[in-house]
Amino acid sequence: MDDYDRRHFIRTSIPGFLGLSMALPAITAFATKANAFQGRVPENGAINWDAFLTAVEKEAKVQHLDQWNELNYIKKASAIAARLNLQDPLLEKAFAAVKKSGVGNGRIDFTPLEKQIDYHVTLVQFEKNEEIAHHDHPEMTGVLLCATGDVEVWNYDLLGEKADKEHVLLKQTSHANLLKGKVSTLTSKERNIHRLLAKDFTQLVDIFAPPYDKKRIRDSNWFDVDPDGFKGNDEIYLAKKR
Repeated sequence: MDDYDRRHFIRTSIPGFLGLSMALPAITAFATKANAFQGRVPENGAINWDAFLTAVEKEAKVQHLDQWNELNYIKKASAIAARLNLQDPLLEKAFAAVKKSGVGNGRIDFTPLEKQIDYHVTLVQFEKNEEIAHHDHPEMTGVLLCATGDVEVWNYDLLGEKADKEHVLLKQTSHANLLKGKVSTLTSKERNIHRLLAKDFTQLVDIFAPPYDKKRIRDSNWFDVDPDGFKGNDEIYLAKKR
């Protein structure tokens, strides 16, 4: 039974679970672990990988409702990410496998950890001085959790396009170093454009809701940003879409 199926057993009714547990006691043990975020560990205690996915999925589903609020979602998803036990055996195995296969290959590694209809989680691995240039995430929210290392992150808001539709003005809204256990966020409107530069070997856990699809990939933009502030303003930058 794969992880997707096991997590959805968790949503079985209590009587149904009792019936299943008589025949399959392992499911009960799994449910106890996977529902750790619902009070089976201290309120701010670490949660395992399955509990993390279950909690993220619950919050990401709200995006289909009229009352979807990206800022509320980002706040909740960030709190969930901050509680993820980075020593979870499943995660440690994934981290080690990507490090073994990726170090020295001359590129940034993107490894899917989970993809569902409402969200996806990706492991992003950098070696020192590798970077992802300025880019956006159309109509998406993102939560970046630093699992190990040190990555410098710049975030920008789009102020508007010039008449040629190729040049845009960006406002830098944050610039910070992301260290182990720390979280960075973006919404579809705020901080959506960003750049990342690894100061050391770094692995990030990326959570995007909704997930990438063909349209969102096609609509993504990459930017060449003038390093000098626009008309002397060190918060506003002129950029050109690639």
